[in-house]
Amino acid sequence: MRQTIELPTGHFDRRVVKYLDYYIVGCVVILYLLSLALIDSATRDVPGHYYLKKQGLLVSLAAAALATGTFINLDDLVALGWYLYGGNMLMLAAVFVVGKSVMGSTRWISLGVFDFQPSEVAKLATILFLAYMADRRERAPRTFWDLALFYAVCAPPAVLILLQPDLGTALVLFAVATGCLYFAGAPEKLLVKFLAIVAATGVCLLLLHFYAGLKLPLEEYQINRILSVFDPQRDPLGSRYQVNQSMIAIGSGTWWGKGLAKGTQNRLGFIPEQHTDFIFSVAGEELGFTGSIAILSCYGLLLYRCILAASRAPTRRGTIVAGGVFSMLLFHVFVNVGMTIGIMPVTGVPLPFLSYGGSALIVNSFAIGLVLNVGWTRQKILF
Repeated sequence: MRQTIELPTGHFDRRVVKYLDYYIVGCVVILYLLSLALIDSATRDVPGHYYLKKQGLLVSLAAAALATGTFINLDDLVALGWYLYGGNMLMLAAVFVVGKSVMGSTRWISLGVFDFQPSEVAKLATILFLAYMADRRERAPRTFWDLALFYAVCAPPAVLILLQPDLGTALVLFAVATGCLYFAGAPEKLLVKFLAIVAATGVCLLLLHFYAGLKLPLEEYQINRILSVFDPQRDPLGSRYQVNQSMIAIGSGTWWGKGLAKGTQNRLGFIPEQHTDFIFSVAGEELGFTGSIAILSCYGLLLYRCILAASRAPTRRGTIVAGGVFSMLLFHVFVNVGMTIGIMPVTGVPLPFLSYGGSALIVNSFAIGLVLNVGWTRQKILF
């Protein structure tokens, strides 16, 4: 006799392994391995392969986070959305009291073994809180006020993050809200109109800053980075230097690249922070156009499977969580790759699973685990 059953979220069964999305798992594993290779190449001059060893440990923790996200009870986690959001707000505030400053930014709390970045957790906490909020509402967001409410949720953490200062992560929160709204059923035309108003407001504020002296909550170097996208010759030895060197590195890789640890721009130190935010420039120089396209294809497949999980989710909260994770990763990939080739401003947004760093890697891995969670809990096991 054939019977159909639904496994409850968070319940482990060996048969669940059959229903995991191995396209997602494969993409993440490939990116993990590429991360180790590229970071080792970018930091080869550091004695004892320090960064490689540390990233190896972080990848192990990230894999554990991915497994946790895959099998955790998603319903219970979303139900805790308000508490997670509030707890993260406290952590963001604590950064200004006990935070560690690096290169003029105070974003980290030292935990001894490694530094913890609460702003990375803010992305996932916001997704879970928006899923909780949308799930409790009986109808999809249909009015401007509904949209404004979703974006208002992002405002408090975004302001605290902007004060660190970290413009890139603050913008990620609004990308997350946009994705959650779309997957919550907000009308596309209304969403586009709302975003157009926001964009027009931003342009007006920039114009008022330059022509009327309006003070913006941005550092001068952040404004220069934005303007340098439209005027590449504006500050070639300042705000544009890193981008120019990155473009030289990527262009010099031609079709097949120079080989790992053989990139001249990379090895000679022309690109500051090449193992973190500019890791894609290392890939472009050493793996070439072919390797870069392979990496982007890997991200493309990963993002496609996230959309698939969101569209097939059995619950509204599952759709919003998977959609929010998709939006977060899409924004990261687009902005990070865009800034390495000069079409986006430098904002300090890391490349998911590739850039060196623990907080982003672990949070992104847990987030992908939640997408896998949404995917396997919809499957029906036949026996």
